Amino acid sequence: MVARRALAAAGCSQCRSVLLNHFTTSLRAGPVARTPLSRTRFRPIGPAATRPFSSFPTPGIPASDRDPVDEQLETKEETDRDEENSTAHESQPADVPWYLQVDPPRHVASMEPPPLPEVPQDSPPIIGSLLEYASEEMGLDELNLLDLRELDPPPALGPNLFMLFGTARSERHLNVSAGRLLRWLRAKHRVYADADGLLGPNERKTKVRRKTKRAKLLGTMGTDDADDGIRTGWICVNLGTIGRGGQESAVVSDDGRVAGFGVAQQGSTVVVQIMTESRRAEMGLETLWQRALDRSSPQAPNSEPKGEVEHPKSMHPLDRAIVSSSVASRSSDEAPNGYPSGAARQNQARFYSTQRIVHGQDPLLDAASAEALGQTLMYDPIQKQRLLGLLRTHLDELSPAEICTTLGESESGQVPTPFLQLMDRALQSLPPTKTWVHRLAVQTRARESGHRAATESLDDVRVLLEEMRLYGIRATRDQCLQLLTCIYCTVKTETREQSELALELFEVMHQRGQSIIATDIVVTIIDSISRISLRGARQDRELIARLDRLLLEAKLPCMDEALLMKLMRAYARLGHWEGVWNTWRVPPRYLRPRSAGMYVGIYRLAASTRSAPMCTTTLRRCFQEMLMEDPPVRPVGQVRMALMECIRVADPRAEEHAETLPVDASGQVRRLAIREFVRLVKNIKLLS
Repeated sequence: MVARRALAAAGCSQCRSVLLNHFTTSLRAGPVARTPLSRTRFRPIGPAATRPFSSFPTPGIPASDRDPVDEQLETKEETDRDEENSTAHESQPADVPWYLQVDPPRHVASMEPPPLPEVPQDSPPIIGSLLEYASEEMGLDELNLLDLRELDPPPALGPNLFMLFGTARSERHLNVSAGRLLRWLRAKHRVYADADGLLGPNERKTKVRRKTKRAKLLGTMGTDDADDGIRTGWICVNLGTIGRGGQESAVVSDDGRVAGFGVAQQGSTVVVQIMTESRRAEMGLETLWQRALDRSSPQAPNSEPKGEVEHPKSMHPLDRAIVSSSVASRSSDEAPNGYPSGAARQNQARFYSTQRIVHGQDPLLDAASAEALGQTLMYDPIQKQRLLGLLRTHLDELSPAEICTTLGESESGQVPTPFLQLMDRALQSLPPTKTWVHRLAVQTRARESGHRAATESLDDVRVLLEEMRLYGIRATRDQCLQLLTCIYCTVKTETREQSELALELFEVMHQRGQSIIATDIVVTIIDSISRISLRGARQDRELIARLDRLLLEAKLPCMDEALLMKLMRAYARLGHWEGVWNTWRVPPRYLRPRSAGMYVGIYRLAASTRSAPMCTTTLRRCFQEMLMEDPPVRPVGQVRMALMECIRVADPRAEEHAETLPVDASGQVRRLAIREFVRLVKNIKLLS
């Protein structure tokens, strides 16, 4: 019985045989000693014959007394360990095939999830749980909740309307998330919602089958219809009116008579609009509903007496543009059609209104500029966006000196300039995602122009970078380069702090799939450093030297002419003319011709130095190359103007001598007539 249990406990057949032999060795007869037939040959045991796996005997136990089962198990364990090590060695990242390699994420993994929209007061309890489910379980982006309870009359969807907007990442994500939402509402809240635009699995198969059959009959791979009924890009989930009373009641008018019967408008209507990004931008439903809400929202009457009228010419031009182009938020006592104020809006649905008050006064003449502008921006967020766009355009048209004057010094106790006051009004109550682009543009222009208050700290740039990472703002490459310009256009900041902030920006760009080692990044850093002349020159020279080596050794593609001219102007501001000429020789290295714009730029760049030797060197190097380009660049138009400007700096009287001195003169006059730039002026006249 004991032997049977011991044999059953052994796992494999080899272990059972070893265990059986261990008990039966005493019953067997000893081996018969035989005389060897041949002479035994002894071979030395070398390193190759040594066992690669061995276990030392246990101290205190002779090797002959050890259990064969233990030796067998130890040998098996060592073999398994060696196989695991060899397997781990073989599964190196370099041996993973390309179709199993995981690409880095194209979007930044936010440290914190984006904040959910605020739940309005006195809203149904399902709103809060619906927001959390849409964000966490459904994975919708850019959630926006509109409280449309103030619409009068209520919309056809139902009374006390709440509308939630969300963006799906793809068409598949759109259908999957809408289906999950319907099942969650039925299982969790016993709400049987309707989903317009959601196709069931059988309906989808039927449509695909019909489309394939129609394409086969037409002899094409597909139909040209953009709207095939399969890819909708928009699903509207209507939860219905929650808490709606079903009892009818009589409607009594003001005079006490019964005016009719009906169901009282109680409860709340919840609608979820799920769209893809392209369809959401195309439809613009949020803007339409917001306009309808702004028109129906009650506005406080202006009971205060009107003060002195401000003349339009004395106002800020941006104030005049905003107030005069906005829809009049205040109506007169009686509308043009004879209805009282508000009656025309209730009896006539106008979602797009181009009507202007014809018999009333212009809003500019009704109130002061600040009051009219404040009231316009209070009830119209679209005008806030337009105002921010006008501010950007106005700032782009100014020179660096005018930008510094427009922004002011921003010292403590100083009244903000009208530009900053307008910008503060436009930024109020707008989310950071709507104002990020405008704030970045203003920061960039201020730092490029050398505004003292803007170039003293990196706090504003750090806030912009954190918002881009936290809210997942999809910044373009030009906007990332603007952030890089703001980082290096700072005076009172250590180089280490700038480098750390730039590395954070590079990490975000790399996670979003943008190249880091690129010519536009190197040129942007050099251009930003060249605009600030108050920092330590040694640190700037070391950084620029490293960037120069990067441009030469990284084997980057050839830069376009805009980047080349930007880099040449940066080197010229630094006084590094060797870098200017190295940049000038870049196109021939890639067998590319230079355009007329590059010659205009190099001539004007040399003339701006007001240095005769520098202009002389530029003319000697560039004029012959200009004629040898393919196709050749002729000295006409802007090229001739820039060339003559450079000649006037190199030889101020060359143009005069070329017109007055004869060719066949002798003596001193001949020496003046054959001067280098006098002959160059004559050649330019012949070529043009």
